[in-house]
Amino acid sequence: MPKKECVRLLIPGDLEPDCLNQEWRVVSHPQKAKVLMFWDTFEWGIWFGGHILYSCGDDYHLCSSEDGWLGTQLFEEQASGMRRFWRDFESLPMRSRLEELLGLRALLPVAEGAFHWHRSDVSNETGKIVCRLEWTSVTSGERGDEEVLHSCLVMPLRGYEAEAARVVEYLTARGAHATEESALALLLQHGNNVPQKYTLRPSFGLKPETPAREAVRRIVRSILEIAVRNLPGIIKDLDTEFLHDYRICLRKIRSLLTLVKDVFPAAETGRMRTVLGDIARQTNRLRDLDVYLLARDEYRALLPLELRPQLEGMFEDFSAERALEVKRTISQMRAHPASQRLRKIEGYFSEETRHKASSAADLPVGPLVFQGIYKRYKKIRKIAQGVGVETPDESIHQIRIECKKLRYLMEFFDELIPGEDGAALLKMLRKLQGRLGDFNDASVQQKSLLHYWQQKKSSSESALGVGGLVAILYHRQQQTRGQIEQELAAFCGGVAAATFKRVFKLPAHTYRALYDEIITLTKP
Repeated sequence: MPKKECVRLLIPGDLEPDCLNQEWRVVSHPQKAKVLMFWDTFEWGIWFGGHILYSCGDDYHLCSSEDGWLGTQLFEEQASGMRRFWRDFESLPMRSRLEELLGLRALLPVAEGAFHWHRSDVSNETGKIVCRLEWTSVTSGERGDEEVLHSCLVMPLRGYEAEAARVVEYLTARGAHATEESALALLLQHGNNVPQKYTLRPSFGLKPETPAREAVRRIVRSILEIAVRNLPGIIKDLDTEFLHDYRICLRKIRSLLTLVKDVFPAAETGRMRTVLGDIARQTNRLRDLDVYLLARDEYRALLPLELRPQLEGMFEDFSAERALEVKRTISQMRAHPASQRLRKIEGYFSEETRHKASSAADLPVGPLVFQGIYKRYKKIRKIAQGVGVETPDESIHQIRIECKKLRYLMEFFDELIPGEDGAALLKMLRKLQGRLGDFNDASVQQKSLLHYWQQKKSSSESALGVGGLVAILYHRQQQTRGQIEQELAAFCGGVAAATFKRVFKLPAHTYRALYDEIITLTKP
């Protein structure tokens, strides 16, 4: 029975299978009823990944999604308690698939409904079954009495498609109508919890001629909105990604205000950057601890089996410190609500707020930003010339910071960059940043581990485990140094250099026009 021949209808609540008895013979099978709890993440990774995860009692079921309806069941697992992360599941197939869909995100309940199903066979006058009907009713609410959906799936048997079509017509004449909305979609709508795509790189609707101040306003307010959306997850300590994304948003805004200069009054811009920095620093230690604990399995895998147990004490200390740090961070956030402080910043960048004139405020953002991108790229090339075997870690770290600033600029304004060129350059830049990030992580982790050891001065067995890990991280760092040199050479020369020059280096008359416009705007 081809799926495309099935028809799903929304039906009035009082329409029952017995109404078909006037023209067909209907045999109904016993009704089944279950209360289902549906799960997904803050990012709706399961929904947009084409799956549905629900629990019924102690059983979790992962199904394919057939246009939002429960499709083929892929995996099932009986659980004695709630599962929060993919690693909490026991069966390997379930864990593997959920790891792909969830990543580091926690499962959250997104909808609950009572489902009632019953099937009916519809036979013609000769006793042949022409189609089967699957009737579904969904209710919600604390008492399960709020009607969400009544539907009927008409499934024709091979050779009786025309007769099944008559059944559809019959039901349609009595108030039924075709629908593309699913039971889960309607249940989510009923609870005002509609799935939305989540991204740290929203579109800002910019054009090259957009005034620079207007462009910065749009970007800042969009990213602030993302930061505010992550605050409840931090306060509830749902998963580590809320804090991670929140800090990225704050860092991006601070970078933008530094990189695109003279768009707002300098003193006010500096004050905004200071406030954002103070807010971010509240969470520095908590993020450090998250990073260490997320690397737990990786650290253990680096050591021989005999040494792995000797790291457990360190991770227990980190876990205990994190529990205290979460309480401190939440208490501080509640005492000085970050959401209110961010909303004040958002107000500063609103269209209603009037500001003093700035030299670049009314300049077209396209040429202004392209000039900044090319300038930032040339700075990276200049620093890269001195990179070698003996280059201090601090210099590598400086290149990483400059590359991050360049990436932010290109991502903020990627709507203005020619698609293929921008994608190719960003791909190279992210690859280089990955190497630089690995190098920096190894450097920071070595210092942190040594600091931990100096603070604890615990057993010699623990020292062996920590010392072994430091040695491995040092070796990894040195390997990464050679990879960085290769990536820098590719990024700073050849095709990349030619593309940066072609796309971002503006002709001299463009710079002259910008200069003349700045002079005109700043005249008394």
